Amino acid sequence: MKRASAPIPKKKIDPRESLMDAVVRLTASGGIESVSVRTVVAEASGVSTDLYLYRLFGGKEQLLSDAFLREDRRLSEEVFWRSDSLFESNLPFESRLRYLWNGVWSWLISHPGECLFLARYFYSSYPTPQIWERHRAVWASTAEKWQDVFPLADTARLTDTFFSSLLSAAFPVCLGRIPDDGTAVENGFLTLSGVFAFWAGQEQKNA
Repeated sequence: MKRASAPIPKKKIDPRESLMDAVVRLTASGGIESVSVRTVVAEASGVSTDLYLYRLFGGKEQLLSDAFLREDRRLSEEVFWRSDSLFESNLPFESRLRYLWNGVWSWLISHPGECLFLARYFYSSYPTPQIWERHRAVWASTAEKWQDVFPLADTARLTDTFFSSLLSAAFPVCLGRIPDDGTAVENGFLTLSGVFAFWAGQEQKNA
């Protein structure tokens, strides 16, 4: 007699993650203006009342900032490990930087909701000086890694430049306003590469 297979246990829903997932989706699809406590709770899986949101985040602003920093961390980790290309000394600097840029671009374009959320929060009035301090802390390991490539540069500012250039170039693609036909990624790279090439040149002059 064939034994019945054991039922697969349901994955327990983390209300904190569920609420952040919901605010990312809502912001990506309708902008921050579409986000309210009511709409987030209605969108979040496994969250039945707004008490969860207030208990875990205190309100909409903290939820938005925590979700931003979560997605910010995911992007920074992608940049961090792809930054190994900058240390390939047998390649021209432009090729090393292009490999990094194109790799991160491909990752971000494949996550359009996260891209739209990051951009819409980044360019909104919600971020405070404290949020930007935490943003810098999120990117600190990448800035430290880049210090070996750009020893004369303020690499924290370079990571800011990379982050803002990436979002500016990818946002209209993820929004569907322009096609991902290679034009946006190339224009973004050309905007970025001048700044990075300058500091790479400064390093060579002082080597």
